[in-house]
Amino acid sequence: MKKHLILFLVILLSACSKENKTFSLKTIRLNDYRRANLPVQKLYLKVFENNSMDSLAHTTFYPSDLTLPATFKVYPTLPMNLYRKGYQVQLWGDSTGYIGTCKVNMDEYKIIFPIDMEVKNDSLSVSMMGSWQ
Repeated sequence: MKKHLILFLVILLSACSKENKTFSLKTIRLNDYRRANLPVQKLYLKVFENNSMDSLAHTTFYPSDLTLPATFKVYPTLPMNLYRKGYQVQLWGDSTGYIGTCKVNMDEYKIIFPIDMEVKNDSLSVSMMGSWQ
């Protein structure tokens, strides 16, 4: 029983220490998106700081007629201060342009091991994967 309590405390303390660390975004998995009346095209994702029009990073392309989920490599690998700034992940198509967006707001929840952090709304669902530095 004491081992479980000690393990729980170690995990809890490591979660609290993440607020001062940087999350390095490496890949984004597209889980689902609203496809109503969209043509077959190449999909890609962009990452923005909230209230900014300048893209911080982008991903590789993926054909929309293939199955989901699909994992995209992020270029460049993006250091993010998740607990200090807000971010957006936007889905784009090469023929239609902007398709949808998800906001990343860490005030809503805490992540102990952010190996796979899911962010979604009614039109888009993505998972952000990376590591703490």
